[in-house]
Amino acid sequence: MATHTTSVTPSSIPVPVLKLNNGVEMPALGFGTFAKEGVEGKTYEAVMAALDAGYRHLDCAWYYLNEDEVGTALREWLDKNPEVKREDLFITTKVWPHLAEPDDVEWSLNNSLQMLGTDYVDCFLIHWPFAAERTEDRNVELGPDGKYIIKNGLTEDLSPTWRTLEKLYKLGKARSIGVSNWTITGLERLLEYAEIKPAINQVEIHPFLPNSELIQYCMSHNILPVAYSPLGSQHQVPTTGEKVLTHPELTSIATKKGISLVQLLVAWGLKRGYAVLPKSGNAERIKSNFCLVELNEEDFEAVNKIAEGRHCRFVNPKEMFGYDVWSEESTK
Repeated sequence: MATHTTSVTPSSIPVPVLKLNNGVEMPALGFGTFAKEGVEGKTYEAVMAALDAGYRHLDCAWYYLNEDEVGTALREWLDKNPEVKREDLFITTKVWPHLAEPDDVEWSLNNSLQMLGTDYVDCFLIHWPFAAERTEDRNVELGPDGKYIIKNGLTEDLSPTWRTLEKLYKLGKARSIGVSNWTITGLERLLEYAEIKPAINQVEIHPFLPNSELIQYCMSHNILPVAYSPLGSQHQVPTTGEKVLTHPELTSIATKKGISLVQLLVAWGLKRGYAVLPKSGNAERIKSNFCLVELNEEDFEAVNKIAEGRHCRFVNPKEMFGYDVWSEESTK
């Protein structure tokens, strides 16, 4: 995957631009639009602040149920900033597991496009590598235990879902297609039947979950890793109580460089060669997170040393799903 840079103020250094396996270019720094608060207007404010700060890559999903606010912010911001065009932005959306049947995949993307107010997205992802039942009104259907009802047949063979993504790609509704939360095993299976290779695998990556083996696999197959939760979120390691954002050695490296810990974590991810998706609802932090710095080899290796041997996953909704995407990890 080739890399060049484009200058966007007010970052300290230019945002790297990564080339996907089909030639589509993507800014390596993106803004995650998932909002835990669920408060009306918060996503709109955050997206406006992100665009003002210089972000040109927005990571969205049907499941976030806020793409209407993203779309309103996009429309208003582009109207106020006519020098920036829709084609200058990179917008990703994703399809949730209960919409994995071919007709529902199409409906999901069309619904996202309507909410976002755009004719196409720059990338369309399968959000999770399994399929679940839905209700008549296209909500998730839950079983008596309150968990998702897994569609075992489609989960075992997601080729009909992927074929629909390929169809939408060929129709021009998505400039690239990919997956999210897929393991090496799942990617190997996907590559056996994919006519169009996935361009992206969006997964959790931070110093407590460096995911080096998966990153190496993706890179060797020309699939770009994209890191969500690159800051480790607010979660702590169950056995030690450690948090990425309060780790004393990481904090020491950042302090020595005169940068924030978030800027250090973003720089570490970018230097490893993949895209990162920090998120925040605070305008000042959004602006600060966009100011990129470059790590020298000494600082880069210092973070690598902290990450070495760690494998602490913070995002695993298996209790909600009733399905463990990373079950093979627990058997190792």
